[in-house]
Amino acid sequence: MGATYLSMQLRTSNRDAVVAELRSIAAANAAAGVRFYVAEPKEGWLPVFPNFTPELERVAKVLSARIDCLIVLLLSADEDDLYCMFFRNGKQLPWFKVAAGRSRKGKERDKLAAKVEALAEVCDAESRGRLVAVLADATDVTFSSDLLRALCEILGIHSALTSFDYLQRGEREGLSPPSEPELV
Repeated sequence: MGATYLSMQLRTSNRDAVVAELRSIAAANAAAGVRFYVAEPKEGWLPVFPNFTPELERVAKVLSARIDCLIVLLLSADEDDLYCMFFRNGKQLPWFKVAAGRSRKGKERDKLAAKVEALAEVCDAESRGRLVAVLADATDVTFSSDLLRALCEILGIHSALTSFDYLQRGEREGLSPPSEPELV
């Protein structure tokens, strides 16, 4: 059993507005126990670390309707699979899962490339091409966190290699800039 990293990366620096909306979402979902850690923005990305609940996708949809920005939900699950989901304007866009050690060719690679187009507003065609190349050929990749790290490097995301549970235990590795995230 490996590490699990879960975050929502918002393409905004407006931390105060996001915290206000997350407070409202958490209050409306108190029975479900929805909670978040919000770190500091860096280079246009605001990392939010939700606790893992069945409400997670719905929460991302609601947040994307309230905050005018792209939301990228990233999950590196047990070092086996990388999930990448996109949300904008209250809708979930096509998402993908990439398994460490697996290769995608032909139509599977083309489908992945089409889904990566959701990132067109945050990275250029060359960067998206590099991302597809990395994700489509994961045959030499042992851990899904390596895929997550590569994705974050290409997109300019700095704080994705942690999660709510790690932050809850006081672990702050994976946060850049180093900070004390706010619990909502």
